[in-house]
Amino acid sequence: MTNTKSHKIGFYILIAVAVAAGWIAASGIALYIRGTQLLTIQPEGQVRQGVVFDSVHTPALLQAASCTQGIPQPAAISARSAVVMDAASGALLFEKNPDQSIPPASLTKLVAMYTVMQAVERGEISLTDTITPPTESWAVNIPSGSSLMFLGKNQRVTVEELMRGMAVVSGNDAAVALAMHTAGSVETFVRQMNEAVAALGLQNTHFEDTNGLSEYNRTTARDFARFCAVYVRKYPDHLAQFHSLRELSYPQPHNMLKPQAIIRQPATNTLLGKLDGCDGIKTGFIYESGFNIALTAQRNGARFIAVILGGAGKSMEEGKALREENGSILMEWAFSHFSTRYAQNFPLDIPAIPVVGAKEPARRTALLPLLNDPSGNNGAFTVPLSNTELNGMVQNTAEIYPRILVPAGLAAPIAAGQKIGKVQFLTDVDKKTLVLAEFPLIANKTLEKGSTLRWKYDNLALKLHRFLNRR
Repeated sequence: MTNTKSHKIGFYILIAVAVAAGWIAASGIALYIRGTQLLTIQPEGQVRQGVVFDSVHTPALLQAASCTQGIPQPAAISARSAVVMDAASGALLFEKNPDQSIPPASLTKLVAMYTVMQAVERGEISLTDTITPPTESWAVNIPSGSSLMFLGKNQRVTVEELMRGMAVVSGNDAAVALAMHTAGSVETFVRQMNEAVAALGLQNTHFEDTNGLSEYNRTTARDFARFCAVYVRKYPDHLAQFHSLRELSYPQPHNMLKPQAIIRQPATNTLLGKLDGCDGIKTGFIYESGFNIALTAQRNGARFIAVILGGAGKSMEEGKALREENGSILMEWAFSHFSTRYAQNFPLDIPAIPVVGAKEPARRTALLPLLNDPSGNNGAFTVPLSNTELNGMVQNTAEIYPRILVPAGLAAPIAAGQKIGKVQFLTDVDKKTLVLAEFPLIANKTLEKGSTLRWKYDNLALKLHRFLNRR
């Protein structure tokens, strides 16, 4: 009897052990499957690795970009203030007294053109509007010695033609006509110009007129470079449409209500056709400021902007020559030492991130982060050139490589757009690792929080999966 009873007990124990082992095995398998599901991305979620672009932002230009480390400074320029930047990335590459307040002179007209375009975008006016130039804008009523488009009586002219007259020959008469057509009066238009620069965060820029003749217009090289970056990004077609034109002939037959002489004038930007890749933007001069220029050029996919204020010159001839020289020095230096790269052009092996404790089914919880660009730079960043020949024949970018930093796992809740990691782009300079750019990685979807039990179960499942798949 005793042996029979012992055998029964042993049998029951064996069954219990077998059941427990089966339960443990089944639980382990279930946990492992759950862990696998937490790491799985649905096929429709695979196409997720583009860059999320934001709207156009005003570059900060607060400090020199990291890519300038170890780069020699350009040759000295004969101007009081200057800034050079990468138009795409917004990187500050060079500065000389960047916050010195100086009258912008006719650089003012760029802001006027920007303000006109805002009115166009609001539907208040159109580039095809045809107007009769108001008396106040006739060339004979503009201060003597001014740059002119030569508006006058018995003429008809479009808004687009007035924009061209401001851009190419710096027509002060065109600026007055545009202001009155756009806002009803010069005073109202100037207020709109100041509102526009304030909205862009340009705290050191202020205007008293629309054409730049006033010595009380103020800006800085840093502020105006920031403005130029916005202008070029927002209206890239303006470079070909207005700013790269090398001459203006006005009035044309269609502008004349009565026969008039056609006046042909060269562009005030004398670097057009002289500086390789130069396609804008604007020159300016009044005695109180000296010789100013906002300059841009593009080569091999890189575009740089230089703003030079307070240029020297004892005569118009000398001042224009020095302005050309200053612009060429800074632009050639920029193209000789820097290039532009784009984050989305790098093959980025961004891992999927499991999310525990989500209400959604496990197979839909893994996140494949998106590369984001909150600065609005289109994923651009500036890199140094290595092995660069001064004649431009050899220009190799330094070796750039990405580093992806993400957590091993996340816990719900997660909101779409939430920052969950970052990508850094690095290069080695003098045996030191230099971070050239950093972009956030954000969640590609929203995941709601489940129960506490779900969070604990998912955690356990993920740990088991990783334990069994450790190398």
